[in-house]
Amino acid sequence: MRSPGASVVGGAWYRDVELEACEPWGGYLAVEIDVQPKEILALPHQNVSFMCRVADHLQYCRMEVPGLNVLNLNPNQTPYRGAVYYGSGLHLGQCGLSLESVNEENNGEIKCTLGLLTESQESSATMRLIVAREPRPPQLEIQNSDRYWAYKVGDVIHATCIVRDGRPAANISWYLDDELIPNGFLSPPTIIHGNRGDLQTVFQNLTKEVRPSDNGKALKCVAHHPALTSNNVVYRQLNVTYAPIPQLNPIDKFGYSLGKEGIISLVIEANPRPHLEWTIRDQTIKAGGHDSTGRIMAEEIRDLGRGLYEAVLIIADIQKHDTETQYILKVYNDMGSQDYVILISTSPEPEGFKKFFRESINYLEMGVLSIIGIVVAVLLLLVIVFLVIFARVTGRWCFSGSHRAGESSDTESVDVRPKRSRLLPNLSFSFFKKPKPDELERPRSAETIETKVPLEDDARSDEPKEGIVYAELDLVNPNPKPLVKSYDDKTEYAEIVYTQKDDAAPPSQDTKEEGKPAPGS
Repeated sequence: MRSPGASVVGGAWYRDVELEACEPWGGYLAVEIDVQPKEILALPHQNVSFMCRVADHLQYCRMEVPGLNVLNLNPNQTPYRGAVYYGSGLHLGQCGLSLESVNEENNGEIKCTLGLLTESQESSATMRLIVAREPRPPQLEIQNSDRYWAYKVGDVIHATCIVRDGRPAANISWYLDDELIPNGFLSPPTIIHGNRGDLQTVFQNLTKEVRPSDNGKALKCVAHHPALTSNNVVYRQLNVTYAPIPQLNPIDKFGYSLGKEGIISLVIEANPRPHLEWTIRDQTIKAGGHDSTGRIMAEEIRDLGRGLYEAVLIIADIQKHDTETQYILKVYNDMGSQDYVILISTSPEPEGFKKFFRESINYLEMGVLSIIGIVVAVLLLLVIVFLVIFARVTGRWCFSGSHRAGESSDTESVDVRPKRSRLLPNLSFSFFKKPKPDELERPRSAETIETKVPLEDDARSDEPKEGIVYAELDLVNPNPKPLVKSYDDKTEYAEIVYTQKDDAAPPSQDTKEEGKPAPGS
């Protein structure tokens, strides 16, 4: 098991650290020692190296290694039982140790002690050498199963994988055949320290509901350890029992030819092995039997393995009435039964039919996450369309100018001469004006425009014109009638200006003033 922050050099696993503060007796901080690496995981007979470094001249370098005596190291010494000085020299502050071939005895803590010319006290630091030990082969324990490892669909497997006495603890992986089981079905691994030194035992639990597709698959527990090279896999083959799985009825079969032999084939999923019988025009045919005419034969069921079976019906020569008949296949076992309705046709298989199934398979292969992504994208598009329509109707955001542009002036000039008029009024004029209370009470059949009509020709005096009335002009009714209103009850209006013919003199400027009709009107 590789430790976090570790690196591999020469086949051994290293863990690096930065400067470490080393405290001698009394808690006095003597000097900082850089230890590289802090921890090494090595297989037996591998070479490893440790380095203790300071930024000052060293007077001596001493190492304490499990299985060896205390070593006083310097570049001029010869190797002792595979241990030799490692580094560029004491004068550069380097105190290193190289072990040419590690073994079980060297497993444990290594301590370096440094003497500096400028310090009256020694400084020390520790490293750890882990010599890997092969664990026992993994063990697989499954609860709630019989000796045949049989389960029903919907049952829950409770399994435990145990790997004992390894150094360090092994890692565990679970598989169904070659498919890795996700961590969602697994508990966190638990490590137990044994009584035999620093050997460790690890176990992990699996909880999973069985499905028909699990039938015949091997539930595997795989142990991973640097010293474990064989016997690292244990498995049990699952036996999942279930009734025949239903299919979409009716099942259409195409491409048969009149007068020729026809074979009706259907693959069924069931476990244990099912029995079958065909029902054709009120006749029941057992597997291996014939109909009353001897023209139709039902073959014995074929075992395709892992819960798949094939039912085959052979028709000697296809007749027209055969294409108008329902072929009912009943399949049953100890877990239940299922009926399948089959129709045959002399027509070729429709392209749309093939495309539908190809696309269905493709959608299933896309996975749940891809389908969710498509649904989210469609919903986002619908929200955007809704916001655009809402803004367009209410005149918000970028559509706010369209309503203001459609509003007209409070006063409009109207030509009373007969001419081609617009069929539709400017509706924005009426929609965006607040109605008065009396208008809310009075029903209106169509949008109207109020007009101010002078009643007398001599309306040139400066006094208020009592003869002026207000009328509403109905633009929808083909026979409009003005609605006369009092002066105090006026609302928005359009001023009607009587225009002269082309050969007449243009009206004077004062005729356009409010409430003053043109002469001769």
